[in-house]
Amino acid sequence: MFRKIVIAYDHRVNLKIIEKIKDTLKANNIESFVVEDNGETNDYPILAEKCHALYREKEADGMILLCGTGIGMNIVANKFKGIRSVLANSEAEAYFSRRHENANCLVFGAGYSDDNYEIKLCSRKMVRIINVFLNTDFEGDRHIRRLNEIVDIESKQ
Repeated sequence: MFRKIVIAYDHRVNLKIIEKIKDTLKANNIESFVVEDNGETNDYPILAEKCHALYREKEADGMILLCGTGIGMNIVANKFKGIRSVLANSEAEAYFSRRHENANCLVFGAGYSDDNYEIKLCSRKMVRIINVFLNTDFEGDRHIRRLNEIVDIESKQ
């Protein structure tokens, strides 16, 4: 289970959402801290890389990342060795990502729209997803073999 989670977000994220995440983690007895890009761009790849450095150095054992759609953060997070990131839009996705893949990174789309589509983040739903993610154990068993296959693939890169 998680003890310390690092959080990062880009410029599209409302700070009230970050506070809600921190409150949810605290209610689950999980320490949290926020990584910020103090530059002008606040680019999600740099933020995700900073989070991964903390994970790699064992300063954190999980990550929660947010950007406009969540897609960019999820793509970059999955580039890092040892990270199994999921863009979870439902409790079921959070559940199975932990149960079967032992995911250690949860990503949300904080909100984005253009002329065709819109992504909205409901904070109540986000809290439910986080709670499921935090409180679901890895099943192990047949899934260990598959995770080892992922590690083998990563080692070939």
